[in-house]
Amino acid sequence: MDRKEIKPYSQCNVLIVDDEPMSRLLLQTILDTEFHCTTVESGSDAISYCVEALPDLVLLDMNMPDIGGLEVCATLKAAPETKDIPVIFVTSTMDIQSENACWEVGASDFVMKPVNASTLTHRVKTHLQNKLRTEFLEMMTFHDQLTGLYNRMYLTKEIPLLIKQVARDQSTVGVIMVDIDYFKLFNDTYGHLEGDICLQNVAEILSDNIRRPKDAVIRFGGEEFLIILPYIDEDGTKLVANQLVDAVTKAKIPHGKGIENRVSISAGFAVWKATDVVRDDLAALIEDADSSLFEAKELGRNQARG
Repeated sequence: MDRKEIKPYSQCNVLIVDDEPMSRLLLQTILDTEFHCTTVESGSDAISYCVEALPDLVLLDMNMPDIGGLEVCATLKAAPETKDIPVIFVTSTMDIQSENACWEVGASDFVMKPVNASTLTHRVKTHLQNKLRTEFLEMMTFHDQLTGLYNRMYLTKEIPLLIKQVARDQSTVGVIMVDIDYFKLFNDTYGHLEGDICLQNVAEILSDNIRRPKDAVIRFGGEEFLIILPYIDEDGTKLVANQLVDAVTKAKIPHGKGIENRVSISAGFAVWKATDVVRDDLAALIEDADSSLFEAKELGRNQARG
C-alpha cells in the first residue's frame, strides 16, 4: 500500500472473540464482505493474537469462561503495542454498571445481542476510520515523504522515550550515522530527480538490513541517515554498520564519479549506556557517531568506523 494513502477497509483485520461458535460465525458472516476477519474462542487466545498480529479492531464478548472480556480489554489497553486497538464489546447484558465498566477498561463502543447487522457494520467502520486517520496523520508527521523513513520529528519526539525505556532496563543504545559518498557529484552528474531516486534506493537498502522491531532508520537530512539500535553492544553495532556499507556496495547503483563507479556509503557508529544518553542528551551520542563518520570519510570513504 502507498504510504500516502489510507488503508482500505478490505485490508483491515477485525478480530472476533467469542466462546460460542454460532456467535463467531454470525459476526464473521456479517463482516466478511467488508473486512478481513479472524476469530478466536477465548480471552487468552485473543490477547496472544493481538500481541502477535496487531489487528485493526477487536469485537469482544464480555462473558467468557477463561478470561472475561473486561480483563482482556484492560490487558490490551495496558500494553504499549496494543493500547491503540479499538475494542467494541458485543454483549447480551448491558446494565449501567456493566456499561460503565466497559468505558473504565478503555472500550471504544459496545453493541447489543441480538446484533443488528447494519448497526454493527457502521460502528466497526466508524472506529476503523478514526484509527486509520490517526495512523495516517502520525505517519505523515513522523515519516520523510521522499524516502518513507522516519524523520527528525520522530527523532525528537519518540526516540527519547525509547531510550528512557532502555535506561530503565540498564542496557545500551547504539547509533550509526550514514552519509552517501560523493552525493553532490551524483546530483551534478545525473540531476536532482535521479538524486531523489538514489536516496530512495539507499533508504530501502538500509531499511531492509535493519530488522529488529525497535530499531529505527531516520533520514537525518540531505544524504545523511541515522540508525538507532537499542539493546545492542559495540560488537553488534559494528557488525550492523559494516553490513550496511557492504549492502549498498553490492547493490551496484551506478555512480560514474563514485568509488568503483557505484554508489557507496560511509558510516560512523557509537555505543553508550542509555543512562548516559539520558544524562548527557541524545545529541551528544549522535555527535560521537558523527565524529566517527568524519573519520571514515577521511580514511577514504566506503567503510564504517567507530
